Amino acid sequence: MKWCVIGAGGIADRRTIPAIIKDEKNTLVAVMDKNGDVAKATGEKYGVAYFNDEEEMLKAVSCDAVYIATPVMCHYEQSMIALKYGKHVFLEKPVCANAIDSRKLVDAFKKANKQINIGYMMKFHNLHVKAKELIKNDEIGEVNTVRLQFTCWYPDIKGAWRQIKALGGGGAIMDLGVHCIELIEYILDDEIESVKSFYSTKTFSYEVEDGAIIIFRTKGGVLGHIDVNFNIPDDASESKLELYGTKGYIQCNGTLAQEEVGKLSHLYAPQGDYSAAQNRTSGIATIYEGEKGNLYEKQIKSFRETVESGVLDYYYADRAVQVQEIVDRIYNEN
Repeated sequence: MKWCVIGAGGIADRRTIPAIIKDEKNTLVAVMDKNGDVAKATGEKYGVAYFNDEEEMLKAVSCDAVYIATPVMCHYEQSMIALKYGKHVFLEKPVCANAIDSRKLVDAFKKANKQINIGYMMKFHNLHVKAKELIKNDEIGEVNTVRLQFTCWYPDIKGAWRQIKALGGGGAIMDLGVHCIELIEYILDDEIESVKSFYSTKTFSYEVEDGAIIIFRTKGGVLGHIDVNFNIPDDASESKLELYGTKGYIQCNGTLAQEEVGKLSHLYAPQGDYSAAQNRTSGIATIYEGEKGNLYEKQIKSFRETVESGVLDYYYADRAVQVQEIVDRIYNEN
């Protein structure tokens, strides 16, 4: 599969381009960035053609797929340009800045019979897959409560697009909360039905929120709590996921990350009668470790295999649109 990249700096250079070229069934053929210095540096780094304009690149270079890693406000237009040239698209999260554009975009790819996937890589983490498997096998009983904490220290940075509402669409919710929403719906195989949130810009001076608390209930009746912050130091955050059920718990510590790290603790502790004494004793949990694989390689491989199979799959693209619907509700109700 021949790849072009739109948005050649940041996450593309750090994570996804290396993931593309690591797969011997992929070939990187060109990169594009509006910043000429970034385009040149990345193109020369990987030994490929580089451009400052999307259409110029897609006219000049033959490719099968386009990876897009630009500010959220660019996603719709740039994805539609790629679609105009008949390309499959792997798009960084979130889909678009709002649910209306997100739905229009995914539907356009369906109509054109071209694949579009969104960069929610955390569902490929072996411990999140394990959590889903344990729940499916009734290893914590009926799930009733979940908690997630995901943070990134993100102080005021001049020109940072995620701190500008017109470019990023929002702050901690749009950048971190979307990961949590997508991940918990994947693990539970359930959808968030009701949602409320409190958020503020408390620590820094930019215009988007630097902290938020999201509470929700799923269609299946699970109650949940999500904390997302730009104002907690990285070393002070556990980046954790907790799931509690009628027979035990699953606790994932350090797994909400860009790498396949952390550990999962699983305790199976079914209880019969009510205990009036309420003595608290700790059972012995089973521990599973992160496999230290590459989440970006896994998601790119999955995308390539879907395209090569000839059977296009929009399940997770549709779920990504639903994530944006939830985010819209949060922002519109406050």
